[in-house]
Amino acid sequence: MEFKKRTIYLKIRRSDMSAENHPVTKKTFEIAPHTDASVIKNELQRICNIGNDRVMKIRNKDGDLVPISFLADPSISETHFLIDVAMVSYVDKKNANLLQDAYVDAVQQKINSLESRIAQSELLLPQLEWRRQAYMEDTVNGLLNKVAFLNRRFDELLPQITAKDPETMA
Repeated sequence: MEFKKRTIYLKIRRSDMSAENHPVTKKTFEIAPHTDASVIKNELQRICNIGNDRVMKIRNKDGDLVPISFLADPSISETHFLIDVAMVSYVDKKNANLLQDAYVDAVQQKINSLESRIAQSELLLPQLEWRRQAYMEDTVNGLLNKVAFLNRRFDELLPQITAKDPETMA
């Protein structure tokens, strides 16, 4: 099976330069199918005349980003690509959004607060059981005293009621 080299047509747009209108240059290069991505990257850097301090964004005709390996894939029919050359950009942690950091800190404090409250409640669980038991005993003792009082009163009043009306007890 014979593999023919593919001709790739490139439009290179240099947005890393300070000019307001970014110059576009047209270049072509030939590539063998299934070429390694690092080889393609080095060749593109040579064609674009850039170093590792720049980023290449390869786009198809629709403007979608495509990986470097698409250029060497024989099953891809596209041969026209746009390469945007740009400066490497990143966000330094020191300059990160302070609101986001404050939000993360607030969530962390809330989690710590919940953890401490759970730990305190776990320590109080045996006391809660003891307090519930003591409350139940007090309630039962109070009811026993009331029932004993009512029984005594009933026993005191029963002879008086039976003396007045003996038929009601029968």
